[in-house]
Amino acid sequence: MDINIGTTNTEESNEFLRCVWAEMKKEFGVCGWHYTPYKNGLLKKITFGFVDIGEIKPLEVGITYKEKGSINNIVFKAEYGEKEIKKGTELYQRLKNVINTAKQNTGKLDTLYFRTAIQSYYPLQSYRTDTFTIYPMMANMSEFTLGVKAYDRNQASGFIAQKVTQLMNFLAVETNAVFHRGDWVEDGLIETHEEEVFQEEEFIDDHSVVEDYLVISEEGKEFINILTNSEQVLSPEVELFLKACGHFHSARKQEEKMLRRDSDGLVVVVESGDETEIATTLYLSALEVITLIGFTEEKCDSCGQPKFQITRRVRELTSRYLPKHLVNDFVDYYDKRSKFLHTGMRLNTETPTGNLIPLLNPDEKSGCDSLSKIPLKNVREYVSYCLRKFYRENLINY
Repeated sequence: MDINIGTTNTEESNEFLRCVWAEMKKEFGVCGWHYTPYKNGLLKKITFGFVDIGEIKPLEVGITYKEKGSINNIVFKAEYGEKEIKKGTELYQRLKNVINTAKQNTGKLDTLYFRTAIQSYYPLQSYRTDTFTIYPMMANMSEFTLGVKAYDRNQASGFIAQKVTQLMNFLAVETNAVFHRGDWVEDGLIETHEEEVFQEEEFIDDHSVVEDYLVISEEGKEFINILTNSEQVLSPEVELFLKACGHFHSARKQEEKMLRRDSDGLVVVVESGDETEIATTLYLSALEVITLIGFTEEKCDSCGQPKFQITRRVRELTSRYLPKHLVNDFVDYYDKRSKFLHTGMRLNTETPTGNLIPLLNPDEKSGCDSLSKIPLKNVREYVSYCLRKFYRENLINY
């Protein structure tokens, strides 16, 4: 059973497919997948796999295309693809109705609202706009509410999961804290000041905390408003910045593995090793990612190969926000990170001892060997500072 569709690009095709799967669930009551995609380039056909719509045996579903990303026809076959669906049968007509309805309803999205809980060292101060709310809860949790546009709740839940991950990654950069999804608590909301409390303008050290609440900046509130606005698609620049935030948050989680907090909230380093290497690499990689925003690739005049010049981009970025001596340090850190990735050079000493043993190392600025070649805490705080300064200058209209 082939039905002509006629989409011409990936975005248009995927929007149509999202609508089709939602309409199939409405029509048949179920739309469960055994998703085993494969492509036959000679036939210009992609098979998604098998869908359960309540028939004795699932249907095979696929598409044919003229150009990559387009959909010429959508194809249904009965009984695991072993039989054709005969024209005039009830199943044929119902599937045809589903496709016709999907063609009419593509782009007609519902706004669905969700509440979720995120947890950190402290609850967040309360913030509210037309697109989101944040309220502090017990057990260092915060309630986050937002709406997304989707064809059904299943698809909306996927968008929400993505948005919450992006939110936590951004908040990690904004506050230097680590965030996790939390479980709900009964009567969890806490009364806070009616007036919103914002972060100090030049915050850089430790965590952004005021009176036992994590606080964000006014620019941070505006950025979350952009992130949660279901009426607008995120720009490629914002998407790239969020990927940098993802690197930073992953680094914070690695760093957190090395720490233990006692009952008084004091932090003790209990282990160090691979976590240090991974965290350092991710922090510095976050800087590398945002240097791609607005970057135009140059090519060699002689050989035509790309000139990546990553070190130069990192130097230019850090020189906007940090003193000159720290810029030189970051170039040195980035060089060490590259050696760790490409030559296996460790960022911690490979021969730890109970008592310190001073040794020479001509490759170090000091001329001496050191336990840690890159100060992790300093890297974390300066990287998050640069990320905050960058998005406030480049990604919001504030």
